[in-house]
Amino acid sequence: MLRMDDSEDEEGERNLGKPEGTKKGKVRVKMEGEASSLREKMEQMMKAREELTTKTLETKLLITEKKKEVKLAQVEAKREEAKRKADLEERMIKVKEAKVWKELMVEEKEHMMMSKKDMDQEQLQWWKDYKEDITERKRIFRGASSTLRGDAPMSCGGDGGVEDSTTGDNGGA
Repeated sequence: MLRMDDSEDEEGERNLGKPEGTKKGKVRVKMEGEASSLREKMEQMMKAREELTTKTLETKLLITEKKKEVKLAQVEAKREEAKRKADLEERMIKVKEAKVWKELMVEEKEHMMMSKKDMDQEQLQWWKDYKEDITERKRIFRGASSTLRGDAPMSCGGDGGVEDSTTGDNGGA
């Protein structure tokens, strides 16, 4: 008896030694062509995906690099700003020092120009002591400023005083 519900497996076994027919050959060639086409499309998709991944990574690297450059520029700008502030503070200090020195010089000049005619012995002694302080300060200042410039300290031989109009004394020099 024949079975009517032949399956393909049995048909494949039955036609195992027989040559392939034209129709089956065409179907096989068509299937192989489609499989090849699908393989090519898959390969193209994989290449496109690899390219996209590569471009994404390159873009991320560029962005990271740019961020580093921006951060470095910001740090440099902060450093420059701090330096400018420090320079400004230093200039302000120098201006204040100059102002203090100017005020001191005015005070010293007033002291040196005082009339000693009406001074008693105690006031005259105070004037002379203060004059010595002024002279010492000037000597130290000249030594410090010449040392800062790299010069040898200058000694002019004088004490920086003014002549005492009452005695004709030049400050003890």
